[in-house]
Order: sequence, then structure tokens, then C-alpha cells
Amino acid sequence: MPSLNDEDQSSITVRPDDHVALIVIVALVGLVWSLFMLGIRIYLRLRLTPPFGVDDAVAIFGTIIGLVQTSVTLHAAFQGVGKREDSLAPAHVENGLKSIYVAWVLYPIAVCSSKVSLALLIARLTIVKFELRASYVLAGVGIFWGVVSVIVAACQCKMPKPWDLGAHHCDSMFVRWAVIETGNMIIELLIPGLILKVIWNLQARLKAKFTVLMAFSLQLLVAIPTIFRLILLRQTTVDELRNDRTFTITDTVMVTEITMHFSLMAATFPCLRKFLQAFDSNMGATTHMTTDPDDPKNTGSNGSYGLRSLQRPSRAKGSSFEKWPRNSNRYNRKYQPHTVTTVSAGASDPRGSPEGGGRLQRQRTRNNDMESGSVESDDSQLAIIRRTQHWEVTVESRGN
Repeated sequence: MPSLNDEDQSSITVRPDDHVALIVIVALVGLVWSLFMLGIRIYLRLRLTPPFGVDDAVAIFGTIIGLVQTSVTLHAAFQGVGKREDSLAPAHVENGLKSIYVAWVLYPIAVCSSKVSLALLIARLTIVKFELRASYVLAGVGIFWGVVSVIVAACQCKMPKPWDLGAHHCDSMFVRWAVIETGNMIIELLIPGLILKVIWNLQARLKAKFTVLMAFSLQLLVAIPTIFRLILLRQTTVDELRNDRTFTITDTVMVTEITMHFSLMAATFPCLRKFLQAFDSNMGATTHMTTDPDDPKNTGSNGSYGLRSLQRPSRAKGSSFEKWPRNSNRYNRKYQPHTVTTVSAGASDPRGSPEGGGRLQRQRTRNNDMESGSVESDDSQLAIIRRTQHWEVTVESRGN
């Protein structure tokens, strides 16, 4: 049989009997995007949302495995995987199939690492003991299934040549991979279920809850290439295709790369919103969410507010009322506690003097303002408590 010459190795073109270029393009594009998403995650942890956590370490580990897996796949492509087997030397066919075997053993490690990273990220977002335990249990299940998947993938075909996809001793390969991918999809379904439990009782807008749920649910889309991968694996066991192994598995190799790299990217999807906020110029007011509640010109996106101190406003010496910001209004004091203090001196009628009338008017304004703002607790599940304190000061003259 003719072997690969220097011209064949130096040029990569797509021909009806040569799809090596497609494998190279898919593998490199997927790798670039995985590394790009990992770079975003590292930037977030170092600059915007520290500290660096275990979930980030697992994501880095999975991306490194994905890098090694892609490198092995590219080596298989340059050995001849993607070309007609009758145009390759037997040594190249053997080396190419061995490289694909190693790449497919590394594949479940990268995929399960992304799921473990998501589970640990959920644990980082909650303080409820039950949810913490559930997150760690899910991470443990992901690790366990990763180990099982590697063992099953390593035994996809019987010994002594588990990489020989065309032999009859590899008839059970589809069943083994179907078991692996089914377990992966079950774990993928558990992740949105867990995040739904975490956000169910949160005091937040429905839109915000939906956004968080969607960020963790995007990894469910990996089921689409996974199903296609199983279909293509099934086709490789057809007798008519056994004699052209290197060309038959071309589509399966490409879909494997797509599935793995999308899984790795999905581990960072929930972190992207903070990254986009860092580059928001507020021209479109789409992602800028941090707002000072005391500034009437800055009400935030969709009425959201940034975290602020719960310390009460200071009281001036000798003043009967707490000092409120001069430009505050009922929208700016939303979700904030109010204390209204009424001080009356002796038996004097506040309505009879301008000062008393003004003081009473200010009191009514604050009372009305507080009541009108209290009813606007969107999605709040806590009771709203209003307390009004009345003080009466009586001045008695001493007898001489």
C-alpha cells in the first residue's frame, strides 16, 4: 500500500476521501474557545471576584486534560485518521487507532471535570447546610462516574487490542459508550435541579432567578452532540464499514471534540455575567447593575441595588429627627427600614406655631413616604415591620 509522503503531510485539504482538515479545524477551534473561557475564569478570580476556589482548580484540571486530549487527536489525524484506510501504511493505521483510543479514554475525564466544577461552584454560592451537602455529594458522584467511565472506555473492545475498532471483538463498544453517556446526561440534569433548589427561596426577582437557572442549564445543550456521537458510534459497528476504520470514525472524532470542549466551556458560563459587567461602558445600560440607593439619578438596572451598610443615618446633636438625605425619595429607600420619632413639648399645640406645623408636616411626609415605599417589596417573602415611637417631653418649672 502507498504510504504518506512529505507532500501529503505538509498540505491539508478537504477531499472526498480525505477529511483530516475537518478534524484539525474542529479540534483547534474547540481548544481555542476552551482556553479562552478558562482565561476569563482566571481573570475573574484574580481581579473581579476573588478568591480562587476548588471549583476553579477543577476547571483548570479539566481544561488541561482537554488540551492533552486534543493534542492526541491531532496526532491521530496526522497519522491518517480521516483518510481512506487503503491509502495508508499499516503502521500509520495502527498508530492512528491507538491515538484515538487514548483520546477517547481522556474524554470522560474532561467531561466529568466540568460537571464537578459546576457542582462545586453551586456549593460556593450557598450557605444552607442541606444544599452544601447536596452540592458536595453531586461533586462526589461526578468524580466517581469519571473513574467508572475511564475504566469502561479503556475496555471498549476486548483484549489484546482494545483500540482495534474494526474487529469483531469490539461489538460491545456502542453499549459501553451508551452507558457512559447516559450517566453523564443524568448528572447534567441534576445540576439545574440543584441550582433550582438553591434559588427557590431566595428574595430576588423572578427574572434574576431565571437568569441564574439558565446560566447553569446551558450545559444541558451538550446532550445534542452527545446523542449524535452515540449514533455515529453505532454506525462504526456496521460490517460494511469495518474495512475502512480510519475514515469511518472521522465524524465520531469531530463530534467527540465538540462535546468535550462545549462541556469545558459550560463550566464557566455562570461566571460570564460579572465578566461582561467589567467591560460595560453603561452606554446601553444592559449589564451595569451596581447602584447607590441614595442617588436619585442612578436607580440601577431594573430597579436593582448594590450592597450597602445597614447603619442608620446619624442624628445631629439636639435634633428631634433622624437626618435623611436631602434628595432621597420613596424609590431610593425601597427595602430599607425606617424609624419615625415624634417629639412633643409640653401641652403646646404644634398646629398653633409655624415651627410646630412644619414639624408635623415633615412627620406626615415621612410616614406617608414610608408606607408608600413599604408596599413595593418585590418578591419579598419576609414580613414588613413598621414601628412608630412616640415620646412626650413635659417641662415642669421648679418652685422658688
